[in-house]
Amino acid sequence: MKLKFIGTSSGQTTLTRNHSSLFFQLGSTNILIDVGDGISKALLHQNVDHNLIDKIIISHFHSDHLAGLPSLLTQMIIAKRRKAIEIYTHKSLLKTLIRFLESSFLFIDKYDFEIKITGFENDKEINLSDELKFISKQNSHITNKRNVDIQDLEFMSVSFLFKVNDKNIIYTADIGCNEDLYLFKNYNSELYITESTHITLNQIEQFELVQNPKKIVLTHINSSDEKLLSDWYQGLPFNKKQKITIAEDGLEINLI
Repeated sequence: MKLKFIGTSSGQTTLTRNHSSLFFQLGSTNILIDVGDGISKALLHQNVDHNLIDKIIISHFHSDHLAGLPSLLTQMIIAKRRKAIEIYTHKSLLKTLIRFLESSFLFIDKYDFEIKITGFENDKEINLSDELKFISKQNSHITNKRNVDIQDLEFMSVSFLFKVNDKNIIYTADIGCNEDLYLFKNYNSELYITESTHITLNQIEQFELVQNPKKIVLTHINSSDEKLLSDWYQGLPFNKKQKITIAEDGLEINLI
């Protein structure tokens, strides 16, 4: 299995990083996780053909994780795609996603390829292929802090556990607090991918000591934190540097 970081920035747009997105390749299955603003160009920069993508999984609906979806589907339409694509989101957000696409004049049953939208439930295993499954858990990143009341709008953000044969990959996506790092604490992880915007470096170090994943990758990086992260990393002991990676766009990780 190969994992490629298409984008590693936070919600802040920068010249050096694209918005957060991950690309999984396992056999003939190609999965894109999150599709923020600029995803179509980001895929071009990383030499990933958008027509290879079989499935898209969305962690939450902030613009740096969702806003590029209409543009990406438009590129597929322009390219005269024929292969079906399946888009996964939490079941509470299905109506919101369809309305979002329709507001961009994208109608999922009007093209030469099938656009299937599937809702998943938290804590229930979803099969992506014979070898790849995932489980989602709600985290605290999105809350109704402004006390708004909009019909059919759910305040939902999730983290993922991907099961690849006998290996576990955890991807926090955006989280709200340190406790969200431990949502999958009962699972050993081959690879733990965490955002770095909404938690502290001390909390990451403590998590590493408690959970001891084989490898940690930090992503979702604020441009204002680049030097802080670099200085922190340079100060780590050698054995920790072997275990922790600060992601950059284009980083590839192979899991055998």
